[in-house]
Amino acid sequence: MTHNWFRRMLLAYTPVFFIVIFILFLIFFQALNEQSRREAANINESLAGQAYRYIDRSLKEIDHRVLRESLINESFQRFLNEQAMANVPVNLEALKSLQEIKLNYPIVDSIYLVRYSDQSILSLGTMTKVSDYADRPFINDYINKDTSKWTESRLFREFSNQSGKEVISLTRPVPFYSKSKGLIVVNVSLDSLRYGIREMYDPEVSFVRLVDQKDVGFENEKANQDEEQVLSRLTSDYSGWTIESGLVQSNLSRIMKSINSLWLLISAIVVFTGIIWIIYITKKAYKPLEQLVGKIHLYSKEAIQGQPITTHRNEFTLIDHTLDQMLEQSNRYHQERDEVLLLRKKYGFEKLLKKTAASLDWEEEMEKIGLPQVFHPSVVFLMEMDQYSKWEKQLTPEQMLQLKMNIEETTFQMDAESLSILWCGWETEFRLVGVAKLVNEAIDPYEDFIKYKNQVREHSSLTVTIGVSRLILIPEDLRKAYREAEDALAYKAIRGLDQVIRYHEATYTEVDVYSHLKLAHEIVLAYRMSPDRWQDQYRQLFEELRTTKLRKEELVNIMNFFVYQLEREKHMFPQEIQKRWSEHVLPGLAVQLEQFDTIEELETNIFTLLEGMSNKIAVLRQARNYHQVLLTIKEYIEKNYDNVELSLDHLSGVFEMPGKNISKLFKEEFGEKFVDFLIRIRMERAEELLQTTNDTILAISEQVGYISANSFTRVFRKVYGTSPGEYRKLKKYL
Repeated sequence: MTHNWFRRMLLAYTPVFFIVIFILFLIFFQALNEQSRREAANINESLAGQAYRYIDRSLKEIDHRVLRESLINESFQRFLNEQAMANVPVNLEALKSLQEIKLNYPIVDSIYLVRYSDQSILSLGTMTKVSDYADRPFINDYINKDTSKWTESRLFREFSNQSGKEVISLTRPVPFYSKSKGLIVVNVSLDSLRYGIREMYDPEVSFVRLVDQKDVGFENEKANQDEEQVLSRLTSDYSGWTIESGLVQSNLSRIMKSINSLWLLISAIVVFTGIIWIIYITKKAYKPLEQLVGKIHLYSKEAIQGQPITTHRNEFTLIDHTLDQMLEQSNRYHQERDEVLLLRKKYGFEKLLKKTAASLDWEEEMEKIGLPQVFHPSVVFLMEMDQYSKWEKQLTPEQMLQLKMNIEETTFQMDAESLSILWCGWETEFRLVGVAKLVNEAIDPYEDFIKYKNQVREHSSLTVTIGVSRLILIPEDLRKAYREAEDALAYKAIRGLDQVIRYHEATYTEVDVYSHLKLAHEIVLAYRMSPDRWQDQYRQLFEELRTTKLRKEELVNIMNFFVYQLEREKHMFPQEIQKRWSEHVLPGLAVQLEQFDTIEELETNIFTLLEGMSNKIAVLRQARNYHQVLLTIKEYIEKNYDNVELSLDHLSGVFEMPGKNISKLFKEEFGEKFVDFLIRIRMERAEELLQTTNDTILAISEQVGYISANSFTRVFRKVYGTSPGEYRKLKKYL
């Protein structure tokens, strides 16, 4: 078969085709360029805003932190009140506070304190005099000045042999509320600010330029300003800096700008000529096309009647083959679209429930994923598999996957009188999140969730706990409802397994966390000192935790503190006990804190671990022939701590043992020197008397075994960092 008709049509339309495509390409490119420019302007405005917020937020946070430290940081006060540079404890405390600020704010390059009384400087790298410090010109400019603004860009050197770093600085007098005794200086690295902004954009496409109050720019990279197009400009009310952002112009964009409107006129003429040409050729070629259409209709009728299709290789068999491919591709498209739709539902609801971005348009989003476009009153629920770690060990990955599919299917099939499932999906390996709309607002959905929970147990042989939010009326409250469901589920540890917990039923108790932490610390001391006393205190702690009805994360925080205190005391145990603690007990405690479901489970499992180690400690101590004698000595000290004659010589006479032996054995048995133990007992009693009585300092010193008030005050200040009188005033004020 010849293809003359095909060749004639091809030759007739090809010139027009290329001309029209060329013109359309130019028009399309111009439109695309304009649209890209508008989108780039929007993006750059967002970029400038993001850089603006990043700089202001970072500098404000540092400013507020420095202001707060200048008001309340006692270590700074003690450093500024000190007269001697060689007071190492005071210097170390102030240095730790400076290091904490530096660690919390990575963009801080350096920070130092200036003490006016002796012109001393304490920085992260040195302790020196102002006259020996490389940054002394800046310090001299700001000493005794009440300023809180960030400086312009400057070069900072801590040592004279260092090269300068570009920084901006903040100075604050300390203390802030009275006559200043010193100055705190925070230097923020401009390189860190540039790096933080640089991460927000591609320098090959965009640029961000920072200009200070004196119109001096410090860009992230050197660029030819003739090739830059500024699209956004924002000025900070806080720092006074101006943030400029825009596009780096390419050669192509400059060429397109240079094109005038002449080509548009030529394009219009060519397009019009092409249209006339197409009409003429189409009329001339109409008859062959009509025959082709007739053959296509005839072929379609024959195919429907089941007549055999010719296999002759011509244009029509090619069209037939093409149609078959299109149908096959259409089927694949619909299948893939269904899969994509499921993913889009999951992603869409995750954004609605969790993201902090602007709320999506409900009608538009639901239309895209094939769900009802009208929002009905709904609740958000979180279903958590109980004892998931146990099931994970018992089942293979395939069985666990099948189990989750059964649970999800059961969830979708929940169609009760009061509600129906709008959407659900697995949030984590063991937690499913869902949105249920109310069919009948007059019926409480609680009983339906109870039935759903029981159905899951019947079909899957496991229990689940469900947290349910309050009723919401608008889609904008979905995120709030999700947090409410999380809050309700957080009480699973106290309420127990196999429960439906509604948010409004959750009991919020004002928790005295300090009392729990104090009791936990007492348990640790009892655990180390007396293995027979800690069990009752341990049970008391968990009884109080049940009474206050804490959330799971609050329980974990308290128990983490408990484990931390045990870790601090482990060096007091024998070496073999320390090894067992590090290798077995501590990892076991971490696993229990991560995997427990209920407070009873947590209490039992941790008690088992601690009791096993406590028994080993008791066996080791009982193996020592001097253990009972040392316990007697310890009790004697606790009863006679107020005796001014109490000393190693005194104990030697009472117990007929050499004083050196008593000191050595006491340290080995209790992990604390005799002198330190006696001071601790006396200071604890003194602290109690200062808070509960109005006795004089002299009377209290005599009651705790000191001959003179000066000796008592010196020891008290060493232990608590302040005098007894100041301590009493502070406690009464609090």
